[in-house]
Amino acid sequence: MRKIIRIISVLAAIASACSCRTSEESLPNISAELTIHGLSDDHWTYFSFEKGEVVGTGKFDDDADDAAWAQRKDWDFAICGDYMKTNSGDSGIGKGGVQKDNEHNYATLTTAPTEGYLTDEEQIIR
Repeated sequence: MRKIIRIISVLAAIASACSCRTSEESLPNISAELTIHGLSDDHWTYFSFEKGEVVGTGKFDDDADDAAWAQRKDWDFAICGDYMKTNSGDSGIGKGGVQKDNEHNYATLTTAPTEGYLTDEEQIIR
């Protein structure tokens, strides 16, 4: 669970930088901890940074559910067991993305990187 919370913290910093600011602007000084309840190995839990909450769930490996969520812009990432996807690429029409940063941690991140973001492709982030 700590791994998921750490991933979510980094994603929150990146998403807020990407959605609201240009690459030259500094990130706001935000300190928050997030716990998502109801995670499961048999359904996706969809989260919105804008709302700060879970916006719904969808069955894991269900083509109809996946297609319906892929058309929505009200979520930023989803978690199912050990899997995670962003609202981007094959997983959705949003402009989300994720990147691994081995040089910083959430506490020291002051600006959003300008390149290196990956969108979802059929491979789901593990």
